Amino acid sequence: MNLDFLTIDVGTILFTLINTLLIFLAFKHFLFGRVDAILEKRRQELTDTYAAAEDARSAASADQEKYAKAIAGAKAEADEIVRRAEKTAQSKGDAILETARAEAHAAREKAQLETERERLRARSELQGEISGLAVELAGKILEKEIDPSDHERLIADFLSNAEHAGDEA
Repeated sequence: MNLDFLTIDVGTILFTLINTLLIFLAFKHFLFGRVDAILEKRRQELTDTYAAAEDARSAASADQEKYAKAIAGAKAEADEIVRRAEKTAQSKGDAILETARAEAHAAREKAQLETERERLRARSELQGEISGLAVELAGKILEKEIDPSDHERLIADFLSNAEHAGDEA
């Protein structure tokens, strides 16, 4: 049996080591630079992606704050509009009440003036009736001769008619 394949040949070992070292150097020179460049490019892309994501998050946060402020401003503006509307409605209501009071006061004064005119007219009519009664009484007195008791009775009738006419007015 031939066991030549189990022998150690130093030349073959050195040749294999030198070949392996040359292949390693060739790979290092031609391939590792490119692989490193590809890895560095990928690393840069990831860094850029993370930076863009952070910028987008910051922008979203800023937009969210801006919208929150805008909503708060809109709410404040709506509250101000409601407050102004309430104030306007209150002042219009006050103006309507004041107008109604003025109209009621004018109507009351008109009614008082009308009552005073009516009273004066009734008084004038009463004076006319009294004058008529006085003329009638004078006519009766002139028509007949009256004694003092008739005279007093005529005066009492006259006064009672005057009072009765005053009560009707």
